[in-house]
Amino acid sequence: MSQLDLSDFLKKHRLDSQFQQLATEFFVPLARELVNLHQNKQSPILVGINGAQGSGKSTLSDLLVEIFQKKYGLNAVSLSLDDFYYRREERKHLSQTIHPLFLTRGVPGTHDIVLANETLDALMHHNDTNPVMVPRFNKAIDDRFDEENWSKIERAPDIVIFEGWCVGTTAQSEALLQEPVNSLEANEDAEGVWRKHVNEQIKEHYEALFNRFDCTVMLKAPSFQCVYNWRLEQEEKLIASLSSAENVRTMSPAEIERFIQHYQRLTEHILQTLPNTAEYVFELNSQRLIERRQKVTSFNDLSIPALVFTDLDGSLLDHHTYSYQAAKSTLTYLEQNHIPVMPCSSKTQAEIEELRNELNNCHPFIIENGAAVYIPKDYFALQPADTKLKGEYWVKEFVKPHDYWLTILHSVSGEFSGMYQSFSEMSLQEIANSTGLTIEKAQQAAQRQYGEPVLWQGNEQDQLRFIKAIELQGANVLKGGRFLHVCGDANKGKALVWLTNTFQQFHKRDYTSIAIGDSHNDVQMLDIADYALIIRSPTHDIPSVKRVDNTFISEGFGPHGWAQGIQAILDDQMDHTTTLETGDHHG
Repeated sequence: MSQLDLSDFLKKHRLDSQFQQLATEFFVPLARELVNLHQNKQSPILVGINGAQGSGKSTLSDLLVEIFQKKYGLNAVSLSLDDFYYRREERKHLSQTIHPLFLTRGVPGTHDIVLANETLDALMHHNDTNPVMVPRFNKAIDDRFDEENWSKIERAPDIVIFEGWCVGTTAQSEALLQEPVNSLEANEDAEGVWRKHVNEQIKEHYEALFNRFDCTVMLKAPSFQCVYNWRLEQEEKLIASLSSAENVRTMSPAEIERFIQHYQRLTEHILQTLPNTAEYVFELNSQRLIERRQKVTSFNDLSIPALVFTDLDGSLLDHHTYSYQAAKSTLTYLEQNHIPVMPCSSKTQAEIEELRNELNNCHPFIIENGAAVYIPKDYFALQPADTKLKGEYWVKEFVKPHDYWLTILHSVSGEFSGMYQSFSEMSLQEIANSTGLTIEKAQQAAQRQYGEPVLWQGNEQDQLRFIKAIELQGANVLKGGRFLHVCGDANKGKALVWLTNTFQQFHKRDYTSIAIGDSHNDVQMLDIADYALIIRSPTHDIPSVKRVDNTFISEGFGPHGWAQGIQAILDDQMDHTTTLETGDHHG
């Protein structure tokens, strides 16, 4: 599966491959949700982006415009709060009549909010007849460009992005304004005239502007100290890029320290308050890399309800390390959009429960290759009629218990002596050696309730005879990534169908089922789900499925391919052109 080609964008903005990874992992999914919001509203949407100086908000705005246009064919426009600064003469007047600090642009009270609202009105009601002129500010001369140099928007936009360092801020209480927060306020605003006027402007004009936004995205800096360091870094890069002949005003570290203090009060206020109200918060570390994506509200769930049924070993979990880290942000994304991820594995109840605890996953799960479905008690409004209560779960069983299959295995043990080992015959150390598990995890794997894994040690011809002998006694044999699984007439496909029908029965809506697997014992669910995602394996060929439509094959192995494939399928569900080819298997 191909990723969105951002090579031109990266080159234009002088960004490295690390940004490509951030974009793929966090910002492409964000774009999908904003497109979904646009579809649901069926009219242009206005998106605010907040980020302190140097956080990357302008780059994110440009990236979203690129994605909207290239991936979804939507017309998007990006505006900056900076372009609505008052002209220098207007700010000079403010500095003479209200407070000298208003000569420095940046804080609320130095923007033409009337012009900002008029521009947004014109864009949101664009009729494709007359172009909309968007102001531009020239920071080199600290003044607004003349109108003939403004941006001309010819087409009505589907999405308007409005970015700025104080986007989404609210006014502070009077009590918080009393004490200065830095030397600038203490020495140059001792009476609090400047900061109180800034606060009044927020309350009277800026809050109403920001309330127009359909949603707000925040790039959250770790601290104000980081913002200062980023701003200093920006200036150092600017100085290094200039030739001796270029006449551009730069600042010394001392000047930057004074300059950035204009922003300290509100930046710290925003860092404390906006994460509680912004719809999306991306928490940055000191290197401006995203540590976590937080979705504060659930206003923008994806339009098509979906259920994800996933194999574990070799699919969600790396074949060698059993790690799911490469899929972690996608798992968070699915949970935030109320798309259940339900393990459907050869693993035992004990093994899957431990993983679910790590993932904070509260959804049903399918154990031992479809032998039983475990639904947390009270997950649905009523207990499904054909389940029984076992501890904290409603359980749907499809096969006979474990001892029954051990008896069948024992009946053929003489004929195939020395050719296999079953789990019940192996020590915990032997299970650990054959699976790569720790002793503790091997103990969990040994707690079989419905079937028995068999480690085959003979040749392929004898294996075929063994399978036939077992099947003649009514057992079913599934080939997994490492083991043969002797069980009843159950498989992951049957369990998937039953659980999907149960969701639809209780929620009175249709669900799109997505099956994910990498081996032979996943074929039944891959064939029967609405979408199939086949994960490439480093140890064996991809399993052969009967279906052709809605079938995706990952580029990467394990959780890398898992995350890529999920994102591609969700795009496909939205009926938009993606970067995947159509026709044969995607790959």
